[in-house]
Amino acid sequence: MPVLSEFSAPAGLTELSAQDRTAWSNRVKAIYAEVAPGHPQFLDPTKSDIPPNAARAPVAWPAFPAQLLLEATSEVQRWSSADDKRRMQDEYCEWSVERDATGKLTRVTFTTEVPEYWEHIAQHDPELLLALYREFVAPDAKLDDLIVNGQYVSANVHNRLATGRLAHLIQASNNLGAAVALVAQATILRQRADGTIVLDPKELVDCGGLGESRRRSDPQIASTVNAAAADGNEVTFADPAGLYLDEFLSAGMETPDGSDAGDFWMIERGDAAHVVRARFEVPADRPYVAGDIRDRGRPLAFGAQLADRIKVRATALVKPANHTPEPQPCKIPT
Repeated sequence: MPVLSEFSAPAGLTELSAQDRTAWSNRVKAIYAEVAPGHPQFLDPTKSDIPPNAARAPVAWPAFPAQLLLEATSEVQRWSSADDKRRMQDEYCEWSVERDATGKLTRVTFTTEVPEYWEHIAQHDPELLLALYREFVAPDAKLDDLIVNGQYVSANVHNRLATGRLAHLIQASNNLGAAVALVAQATILRQRADGTIVLDPKELVDCGGLGESRRRSDPQIASTVNAAAADGNEVTFADPAGLYLDEFLSAGMETPDGSDAGDFWMIERGDAAHVVRARFEVPADRPYVAGDIRDRGRPLAFGAQLADRIKVRATALVKPANHTPEPQPCKIPT
């Protein structure tokens, strides 16, 4: 495989003009260039070729935030807490819920779309930005809602709440820059004060300052990358770089008419291999709504119950190489 000519848009989306796609690629290149110094095993595929024997290393984790599993005292409490605050949805996946007049759940929208991409659209094609908001989020959206004093507001009035239809990720650590930095920094082997190598995923994150060890995403990504780097390989994100909704598991869900609840999981942006936006919604021609479905014997009352059934995925690309990595001490002693 030759050197990558340009970074693709997330999920290979084609809505940008050719000129704006090139500008997006340059933006991603800048993210890579910022974290590349000091990480010789971190690969920029637009500068180095990817041979045919490069291996894809998918990493998947549950969308539900691990921190709430530790803090909540009941299932209902953890589901309610996750639904109430977008800032708690910290596994590179966020969602928002909609209900009918009786309070029953009608639709849940999930996204892994990185804010950098929407900022890019706002900068280069504001009319496209408005069209996307009107199509997917709020039909009555106005450009003044989204761009204030010449700057795109990620947590704008249409995209900051956990209700309605969200646009993209807004949680502080849910962005492409954080994910790329994690991969780059995870190529460094770490050792304890006694010289033993750190292998445990959570300890590795704490030791190397690699994001947040209480998440499920960061330790799994870091561990996969670190293991590949330990063998002397070079590592990068597979193009298109991004975070994707990996799968929806419907086993254990009971619908009033016996339908497979998996049929109500609908991709809105991306393709089957690269889903960045999807919704769970019963079609209008059925005589029931999502809240009438039972989830392992309980009513489906929270979007977070569905987050329990969803995985998020990032895919590393591992290029065979002959580096001899030298373990470094922990940035933060464990």
